Amino acid sequence: MRNIILGCLILFFIMLGGCAKKELPPVVEVPKVSPKIEERREPVKVDRIEIDKKVDKLEDREIAKLLGDEKRPEVVKKEDIEHWKLYGRSTPPLLAIFFDFDDFSIREDMFDRIIKNVRYLMENPRVKVELQGNCDERGTNEYNMALGMKRALEVKKMLIKLGIEEARIHVISFGEEKPLCTQSEESCWAINRRVDFVIK
Repeated sequence: MRNIILGCLILFFIMLGGCAKKELPPVVEVPKVSPKIEERREPVKVDRIEIDKKVDKLEDREIAKLLGDEKRPEVVKKEDIEHWKLYGRSTPPLLAIFFDFDDFSIREDMFDRIIKNVRYLMENPRVKVELQGNCDERGTNEYNMALGMKRALEVKKMLIKLGIEEARIHVISFGEEKPLCTQSEESCWAINRRVDFVIK
């Protein structure tokens, strides 16, 4: 009996000594943030009034440049201008007919062009043509659409008088919607005031 009690005690101490104690993690103090870092964490205050004043002083061009929206000035080639003065958007060898500002009467200097176009149409009786009326950018869209149509109809009347069958002629107006030259100056506007002869 004594041996059994002694054996139990030995076994108990062996078991007690064999169990590893769980170590607690060392206590670490949280470092205090320096005042300078604390200041950085505060949101930056923006003076909107001051910014607005600076923006107001900028020109539209400079603002567009900052926003990446700056439009580069259009470079028009001399060859393009010479081609436009002859043909506009007409199908060569047919020539464009040009008009004065806010007018739909055919100018005297355009008669030779009309005669050349009529000759071509007579020599090619199967050719049908679309007369496309155009205007410069000045005036309302509605006004320019009507003016473009008046120009096209005036040219159509002249073609019919000179012997071209009405069935071969179609008219349409683009108003100011399809400019060839997009600079806002008289030399460009003069190019955009025209009727084109487009073969269909």
